[in-house]
Amino acid sequence: MDRKKLIDVLWRKATGYEVSETIDEMIMENGRLVPIKQRISTKEVAPDLAAIKMLIEQADDEYEYMSEEELLCEKERLIRMLNEIQNG
Repeated sequence: MDRKKLIDVLWRKATGYEVSETIDEMIMENGRLVPIKQRISTKEVAPDLAAIKMLIEQADDEYEYMSEEELLCEKERLIRMLNEIQNG
């Protein structure tokens, strides 16, 4: 698994997510399984504190070695990202 994908998975776990589960109820009819009822449920998985901690530690490591100019660019990028999230 590459680093970007790993960070994406960790981010999802840190922020929480929803999982859909489908359950099919079946009966045996003429030697074949026939669906009679389908139930779909959605479960909300709560944010995970260990994942949040890992993301914070990982971010600290990245920022520790950045120059002043890189930090200012990153600050502007994060502010733009937050504004986009807030404005939809």
